[in-house]
Amino acid sequence: MVNVFEKIRLGPKRTKSIKDPAITLSQQRSAPRNSETNFVHHTPKGRRNSRHAFPPKRDTSNHSPVASFARKVKWLIRRSPLRALFKSAPSFDLGKRPKDFSPSLDHDEDISDQAILIADSDTTDQISRIVLIAGPEHYYHLALQLETSPDLDLQLYARDLFLRSAGLGYAPAQFKLGICYELGLAHFPSDPSQSFAWYKRAAVQGHADAELAVSGWYLTGHHQGLAQSEPMAYEWAFKAARRGWSKAEYTLGHYHEVGIGVPQDLHVAKQWYLKAAARGNERALLRLLVGHVGLTVDYAHLKDALLHHNGGNPYLIHQLAQFHELREYGLVPDEDAAFELYAASAQANYAPAQYKLGACYEFGLLGCPQDPVQAVHWYRQGADNGHVEALLALAGFYLDGSAGRAAEQSDEEAFQLVKTAALRGVPKAEYITGFFLEYGLGVEKSTTEAKQWYHLACAKGVDSAEKRLQDLEKST
Repeated sequence: MVNVFEKIRLGPKRTKSIKDPAITLSQQRSAPRNSETNFVHHTPKGRRNSRHAFPPKRDTSNHSPVASFARKVKWLIRRSPLRALFKSAPSFDLGKRPKDFSPSLDHDEDISDQAILIADSDTTDQISRIVLIAGPEHYYHLALQLETSPDLDLQLYARDLFLRSAGLGYAPAQFKLGICYELGLAHFPSDPSQSFAWYKRAAVQGHADAELAVSGWYLTGHHQGLAQSEPMAYEWAFKAARRGWSKAEYTLGHYHEVGIGVPQDLHVAKQWYLKAAARGNERALLRLLVGHVGLTVDYAHLKDALLHHNGGNPYLIHQLAQFHELREYGLVPDEDAAFELYAASAQANYAPAQYKLGACYEFGLLGCPQDPVQAVHWYRQGADNGHVEALLALAGFYLDGSAGRAAEQSDEEAFQLVKTAALRGVPKAEYITGFFLEYGLGVEKSTTEAKQWYHLACAKGVDSAEKRLQDLEKST
């Protein structure tokens, strides 16, 4: 059976400033309606209490920079996942956090009842005060939202929030500051001393990425007073690796292989590389396979680690299968090992491996007997996981019905599969969809729609689509 493409190719929310920041929204709502206090959402004294006393939804009377900034931040919070992170608490200035403040998380609360932004509307030249009910983790996540804003004021506010969160001891924010000071990001200056200091604050709290970053700084040192120390570099990398982080395990393997902070030991290096590879670290797998520095790898041990450690890693199993099949990195060709690895990866629901097994059963590859029923089975598994080549291959079986009852001939099924691939932007599938529409295969004939799909495919370099367009122009 030929691919279906070959068959076709070959064939013919409002907010204003609140005067008293010590009064929360919940207090406002619980106040009597004849209260002397003028709240944002209450009728001013002397005005008839009715819904019409509220300002219009699109009120644009306040154009001060501060009020504009407050609206921007509140809009962002309402649209972000942060809306589920806020709970009733006393409002406070960012620079004066109450000692008894301990926010709790309630994912059923509406942020509109719990988060208040207060701006001093008398200040027009700068942002003087923004009050936000939040904890350090909320500052951090809000800052992540703001730092990519095109508005410079919001970017600078994100920088301040990162500093606020890190200063309150939130490890991810401290690690973020380490990155910013190291690379000069998010309006922070490049400062190795500050970078190392923030990385270490996060590392002492057990942040694995920060521990590895501290290791990196000890490995190189910096000109602002940090002396290079390989033993300290190894010590911090080991702390990260003990947490089961594959990147740190790979780093320890490299340290043992080269002899950084410890005597060179290729056997220990191999064990760390195996751990990292089994957790999905591709660099560790490649290091094991290259082996040009004296690492002798027991491939049976490597394969067993990939197949059984931590539930297996289908991507790396698939990679190792390709290395066996394509004879890369000096591996001896082994069709049986390659097929076994592809099968293990496919059974772990990895779509590319499922497509590969389908091809093996269709064309008899890797010593596999030809079996259309098994081919359809694995192509269908890959197609269900969104693999476009599997979609087209399965369409081919429906087009010619060569798999019998496993995929009985059906132009309609073939067209739906092809169109699914085309909607993913695959040029080949766009051309085939046009062909089906042109000739009415499994769908109502439509030259106009066919031309649209041909144009899409032609723009992506499908020569057959260009030829079909030319023929259609000549016939009209």
